[in-house]
Amino acid sequence: MTNRSPSPNVDLEGLLNGLIQKMFPAWYACQAAKEAHLGNLGVLNPHSFLSHRWLSLHAVFSDAGKSLIEAGEEWKPLCGLLEKLISEREFNRSLSISAIDGLEHSAHDEDWPNLYSWAEHVGKDVPHDSAEDFDRLRQEAFPAENKPHRMVYREWDGRYYWLNKSDSAAFAGLLLHAQKKQRDANINTLINVESINDKVLDRIHAEYWWLLLTRDSAEAFYALLEQAGLPATLADFEWRRSDLAFLIARKNNRKLNQVILNLLNKRSSQHIIEFGRWLGRHHFPFRNH
Repeated sequence: MTNRSPSPNVDLEGLLNGLIQKMFPAWYACQAAKEAHLGNLGVLNPHSFLSHRWLSLHAVFSDAGKSLIEAGEEWKPLCGLLEKLISEREFNRSLSISAIDGLEHSAHDEDWPNLYSWAEHVGKDVPHDSAEDFDRLRQEAFPAENKPHRMVYREWDGRYYWLNKSDSAAFAGLLLHAQKKQRDANINTLINVESINDKVLDRIHAEYWWLLLTRDSAEAFYALLEQAGLPATLADFEWRRSDLAFLIARKNNRKLNQVILNLLNKRSSQHIIEFGRWLGRHHFPFRNH
């Protein structure tokens, strides 16, 4: 007889992990969740002078809903809840120009971080130093015959944006004067206030895990749950961030709940976000007066 030593190419630890995973899949998933490496989510809601570069909850809920429809019948109730999450109301109010955070349209491709940076480029050749300039520019940018001027206010991030039709050099000059002279101006506006329906959000939070991760992390963890026979699904985030994805599951499975709690335990919001809870915490109520 000859003594045979294990081949140096055999991954004994890998074989043992595979055996444990097959024999005790839920237990293995719980342990793996504690040690899982999660990617960095990055900036979810970037600053820009253009509103369409901000995080769009309309896009988030729409894209996630389309994914859930494709995932099967069991996710249709959540799809219906997502469709009801945003509520909208309109108010005719006076709004100061300093409150406006962004524009809906611009012919410029530069990604300026705020409206003042945009104004420095668009309004630099517009006379804006005198009080007479200020009054003239206010009338040119927001003519009385076009009031009320259309704005949107988003209660989940406290940002206003103007539903403009094109770049306005007069508005840019107005902002430059206001900044340099510490002045402000009020305009008559019709504000569309976008809010989160709290009752719908509470229902989602009570019935579902709604986790945001990098797509690689979400797919790896979904595969782990699938191997353990624990029901879950993946859903898209929004078209601008294809590198992110939702991991979604019902909260009526005790074993699954324990796995996800292990995943969430002591994790940074830079790596995983309970999206329903995140929405509940980010709330800047519209001042209706």
